[in-house]
Amino acid sequence: MTGKPLLVLDRINSFYGPVQVHFDLSLTVPEKAIVCLLGGNASGKSTTMKTILGLKTPQSGHVLLEGRDITGAPTAEIVRAGISVVPEARRLFGEMTVRENLLMGAYVRADKAAIAEDYDRVLELFPRLRERLRQKAGTMSGGEQQMVAMARALMGRPKLICMDEPTMGLSPLFVDRVLELIATVNGTGVSVLMVEQNASMALQIADYGYVLQTGRIALEGPARDLLADPRIRTAYLGETIE
Repeated sequence: MTGKPLLVLDRINSFYGPVQVHFDLSLTVPEKAIVCLLGGNASGKSTTMKTILGLKTPQSGHVLLEGRDITGAPTAEIVRAGISVVPEARRLFGEMTVRENLLMGAYVRADKAAIAEDYDRVLELFPRLRERLRQKAGTMSGGEQQMVAMARALMGRPKLICMDEPTMGLSPLFVDRVLELIATVNGTGVSVLMVEQNASMALQIADYGYVLQTGRIALEGPARDLLADPRIRTAYLGETIE
Protein backbone atom coordinates (compact mmCIF):
# COMPACT_ATOMS: atom_id res chain seq x y z
CA MET A 1 0.00 0.00 0.00
CA THR A 2 1.40 3.39 -1.01
CA GLY A 3 1.43 6.54 1.07
CA LYS A 4 2.96 7.48 4.39
CA PRO A 5 1.31 5.60 7.28
CA LEU A 6 -1.03 7.76 9.36
CA LEU A 7 -2.72 5.16 11.58
CA VAL A 8 -1.18 1.77 12.32
CA LEU A 9 -2.68 -1.07 14.34
CA ASP A 10 0.21 -3.38 15.18
CA ARG A 11 -0.52 -6.95 16.30
CA ILE A 12 -3.57 -6.12 18.41
CA ASN A 13 -4.88 -8.82 20.74
CA SER A 14 -8.11 -7.93 22.54
CA PHE A 15 -10.23 -9.81 25.04
CA TYR A 16 -13.60 -9.51 26.76
CA GLY A 17 -12.94 -11.54 29.87
CA PRO A 18 -11.67 -14.93 28.72
CA VAL A 19 -12.97 -14.47 25.17
CA GLN A 20 -10.40 -13.31 22.62
CA VAL A 21 -11.76 -10.89 20.00
CA HIS A 22 -8.64 -9.87 18.04
CA PHE A 23 -5.81 -12.17 17.04
CA ASP A 24 -2.66 -10.23 16.06
CA LEU A 25 -4.77 -7.71 14.16
CA SER A 26 -2.64 -5.39 12.04
CA LEU A 27 -3.78 -2.75 9.56
CA THR A 28 -2.57 0.57 8.18
CA VAL A 29 -4.37 3.72 7.03
CA PRO A 30 -2.06 5.90 4.91
CA GLU A 31 -2.30 9.67 4.73
CA LYS A 32 -5.06 10.95 2.42
CA ALA A 33 -6.42 7.45 1.79
CA ILE A 34 -9.77 5.71 2.15
CA VAL A 35 -9.43 2.30 3.78
CA CYS A 36 -12.41 0.05 4.40
CA LEU A 37 -12.66 -2.66 7.05
CA LEU A 38 -15.20 -5.24 6.01
CA GLY A 39 -16.74 -8.10 7.91
CA GLY A 40 -19.95 -9.64 9.14
CA ASN A 41 -21.48 -9.52 12.60
CA ALA A 42 -19.20 -10.60 15.47
CA SER A 43 -16.11 -10.27 13.29
CA GLY A 44 -14.50 -7.71 15.61
CA LYS A 45 -15.20 -4.51 13.66
CA SER A 46 -16.79 -2.60 16.54
CA THR A 47 -14.01 -3.58 18.92
CA THR A 48 -11.49 -2.35 16.35
CA MET A 49 -13.16 1.05 16.36
CA LYS A 50 -13.25 1.13 20.17
CA THR A 51 -9.56 0.23 20.28
CA ILE A 52 -8.62 3.09 17.96
CA LEU A 53 -10.66 5.58 20.01
CA GLY A 54 -9.26 4.48 23.36
CA LEU A 55 -12.52 2.95 24.54
CA LYS A 56 -10.97 -0.51 24.65
CA THR A 57 -7.37 -1.20 25.66
CA PRO A 58 -5.90 -4.31 24.03
CA GLN A 59 -4.05 -6.88 26.09
CA SER A 60 -1.13 -6.57 23.68
CA GLY A 61 -0.23 -4.65 20.55
CA HIS A 62 -0.11 -0.96 19.74
CA VAL A 63 -2.15 1.79 18.09
CA LEU A 64 0.11 4.35 16.44
CA LEU A 65 -0.89 7.74 15.04
CA GLU A 66 1.88 9.32 12.97
CA GLY A 67 4.28 7.04 14.82
CA ARG A 68 3.06 8.09 18.26
CA ASP A 69 1.75 5.34 20.54
CA ILE A 70 -1.83 6.25 21.55
CA THR A 71 -2.82 2.80 22.80
CA GLY A 72 -5.45 3.19 25.51
CA ALA A 73 -5.06 6.97 25.70
CA PRO A 74 -8.12 8.96 26.86
CA THR A 75 -10.58 9.51 24.02
CA ALA A 76 -10.42 13.31 24.36
CA GLU A 77 -6.65 13.14 23.91
CA ILE A 78 -7.05 10.96 20.82
CA VAL A 79 -9.53 13.44 19.35
CA ARG A 80 -7.10 16.30 20.00
CA ALA A 81 -4.37 14.27 18.31
CA GLY A 82 -6.41 14.21 15.09
CA ILE A 83 -8.97 11.38 15.04
CA SER A 84 -12.69 12.07 14.73
CA VAL A 85 -15.53 9.58 14.52
CA VAL A 86 -18.85 9.25 12.75
CA PRO A 87 -20.48 6.66 15.02
CA GLU A 88 -22.92 3.96 14.04
CA ALA A 89 -26.49 5.34 13.90
CA ARG A 90 -25.02 8.90 13.90
CA ARG A 91 -25.58 9.53 17.65
CA LEU A 92 -26.62 13.15 17.19
CA PHE A 93 -28.12 15.35 19.90
CA GLY A 94 -31.68 15.10 18.63
CA GLU A 95 -33.12 18.03 20.61
CA MET A 96 -30.28 20.34 19.58
CA THR A 97 -30.20 22.26 16.32
CA VAL A 98 -27.98 21.40 13.40
CA ARG A 99 -25.79 24.39 14.24
CA GLU A 100 -25.41 23.29 17.85
CA ASN A 101 -24.52 19.75 16.77
CA LEU A 102 -21.84 21.05 14.41
CA LEU A 103 -20.27 23.23 17.09
CA MET A 104 -20.17 20.23 19.45
CA GLY A 105 -17.68 18.74 17.03
CA ALA A 106 -15.19 21.43 18.06
CA TYR A 107 -15.67 20.98 21.82
CA VAL A 108 -12.01 20.10 22.47
CA ARG A 109 -10.75 23.14 20.55
CA ALA A 110 -10.07 26.66 21.81
CA ASP A 111 -9.00 28.34 18.53
CA LYS A 112 -12.16 30.38 17.95
CA ALA A 113 -11.07 31.99 14.69
CA ALA A 114 -10.12 28.63 13.15
CA ILE A 115 -13.38 27.09 14.40
CA ALA A 116 -15.31 29.82 12.57
CA GLU A 117 -13.32 29.09 9.41
CA ASP A 118 -14.03 25.37 9.67
CA TYR A 119 -17.72 26.06 10.31
CA ASP A 120 -17.95 27.98 7.04
CA ARG A 121 -15.95 25.30 5.26
CA VAL A 122 -18.21 22.41 6.30
CA LEU A 123 -21.28 24.37 5.23
CA GLU A 124 -19.68 24.77 1.81
CA LEU A 125 -19.14 21.01 1.67
CA PHE A 126 -22.69 20.33 2.93
CA PRO A 127 -24.81 23.20 1.53
CA ARG A 128 -28.06 21.46 2.50
CA LEU A 129 -27.15 21.93 6.15
CA ARG A 130 -26.90 25.69 5.73
CA GLU A 131 -30.63 25.68 4.99
CA ARG A 132 -31.38 23.69 8.14
CA LEU A 133 -29.12 25.23 10.79
CA ARG A 134 -32.05 26.01 13.11
CA GLN A 135 -33.77 22.65 12.61
CA LYS A 136 -33.58 20.08 15.40
CA ALA A 137 -31.30 17.26 14.29
CA GLY A 138 -33.73 14.61 15.48
CA THR A 139 -36.37 15.74 12.96
CA MET A 140 -34.15 15.22 9.91
CA SER A 141 -34.10 12.24 7.57
CA GLY A 142 -31.49 9.52 8.06
CA GLY A 143 -29.39 10.76 5.15
CA GLU A 144 -29.49 14.34 6.38
CA GLN A 145 -28.51 13.21 9.87
CA GLN A 146 -25.52 11.39 8.38
CA MET A 147 -24.46 14.65 6.74
CA VAL A 148 -24.64 16.36 10.13
CA ALA A 149 -22.57 13.59 11.71
CA MET A 150 -19.90 13.87 9.00
CA ALA A 151 -19.83 17.66 9.22
CA ARG A 152 -19.60 17.47 13.01
CA ALA A 153 -16.59 15.15 12.72
CA LEU A 154 -14.87 17.60 10.37
CA MET A 155 -15.31 20.39 12.94
CA GLY A 156 -12.59 18.68 14.97
CA ARG A 157 -10.17 19.42 12.11
CA PRO A 158 -9.14 15.74 11.99
CA LYS A 159 -6.36 13.99 10.13
CA LEU A 160 -8.45 10.82 10.16
CA ILE A 161 -12.19 10.17 10.36
CA CYS A 162 -13.37 6.76 11.49
CA MET A 163 -16.82 5.98 10.08
CA ASP A 164 -18.81 3.15 11.62
CA GLU A 165 -21.36 1.69 9.18
CA PRO A 166 -22.03 5.05 7.45
CA THR A 167 -24.63 3.61 5.02
CA MET A 168 -26.63 1.64 7.59
CA GLY A 169 -30.36 2.27 7.45
CA LEU A 170 -30.21 4.70 4.54
CA SER A 171 -32.31 4.64 1.38
CA PRO A 172 -30.44 3.63 -1.82
CA LEU A 173 -30.51 7.27 -2.97
CA PHE A 174 -28.83 8.50 0.20
CA VAL A 175 -26.36 5.61 0.24
CA ASP A 176 -24.97 6.85 -3.06
CA ARG A 177 -24.95 10.43 -1.81
CA VAL A 178 -23.14 9.55 1.42
CA LEU A 179 -20.48 7.61 -0.49
CA GLU A 180 -19.99 10.65 -2.73
CA LEU A 181 -19.60 12.85 0.36
CA ILE A 182 -17.04 10.47 1.87
CA ALA A 183 -15.00 10.76 -1.32
CA THR A 184 -15.40 14.55 -1.19
CA VAL A 185 -14.21 14.69 2.42
CA ASN A 186 -11.23 12.53 1.52
CA GLY A 187 -10.50 14.93 -1.33
CA THR A 188 -9.86 17.67 1.24
CA GLY A 189 -6.88 15.66 2.52
CA VAL A 190 -8.58 13.80 5.38
CA SER A 191 -7.95 10.06 5.65
CA VAL A 192 -10.98 7.82 6.14
CA LEU A 193 -11.28 4.44 7.85
CA MET A 194 -14.69 3.10 6.93
CA VAL A 195 -16.09 0.11 8.83
CA GLU A 196 -18.77 -1.43 6.64
CA GLN A 197 -20.80 -4.55 5.92
CA ASN A 198 -21.74 -3.35 2.45
CA ALA A 199 -18.61 -4.66 0.74
CA SER A 200 -19.37 -3.82 -2.87
CA MET A 201 -20.27 -0.19 -2.20
CA ALA A 202 -17.40 0.45 0.22
CA LEU A 203 -14.80 -0.98 -2.15
CA GLN A 204 -16.01 1.23 -4.99
CA ILE A 205 -14.67 4.35 -3.27
CA ALA A 206 -11.84 2.88 -1.17
CA ASP A 207 -8.15 2.70 -1.98
CA TYR A 208 -7.47 -0.38 0.10
CA GLY A 209 -9.50 -2.91 2.01
CA TYR A 210 -9.26 -5.45 4.79
CA VAL A 211 -11.69 -8.29 5.44
CA LEU A 212 -12.01 -9.16 9.12
CA GLN A 213 -13.17 -12.65 10.01
CA THR A 214 -13.52 -13.77 13.65
CA GLY A 215 -10.88 -11.28 14.78
CA ARG A 216 -8.34 -12.04 12.07
CA ILE A 217 -7.53 -10.38 8.76
CA ALA A 218 -8.73 -12.97 6.22
CA LEU A 219 -8.06 -10.91 3.09
CA GLU A 220 -6.49 -7.57 2.24
CA GLY A 221 -5.43 -5.69 -0.84
CA PRO A 222 -6.16 -2.79 -3.18
CA ALA A 223 -9.90 -2.16 -3.29
CA ARG A 224 -10.16 -2.79 -7.03
CA ASP A 225 -8.55 -6.21 -6.59
CA LEU A 226 -10.82 -7.16 -3.69
CA LEU A 227 -13.86 -6.02 -5.63
CA ALA A 228 -13.00 -8.56 -8.33
CA ASP A 229 -11.97 -11.33 -5.92
CA PRO A 230 -14.54 -14.18 -5.71
CA ARG A 231 -13.35 -14.90 -2.17
CA ILE A 232 -14.81 -11.60 -0.94
CA ARG A 233 -18.29 -13.07 -0.80
CA THR A 234 -16.98 -16.12 1.04
CA ALA A 235 -15.08 -14.04 3.61
CA TYR A 236 -17.93 -11.57 3.92
CA LEU A 237 -20.39 -14.32 4.75
CA GLY A 238 -17.99 -15.76 7.31
CA GLU A 239 -17.49 -19.07 5.53
CA THR A 240 -14.25 -21.03 5.25
CA ILE A 241 -11.64 -19.62 2.87
CA GLU A 242 -9.59 -22.24 1.04
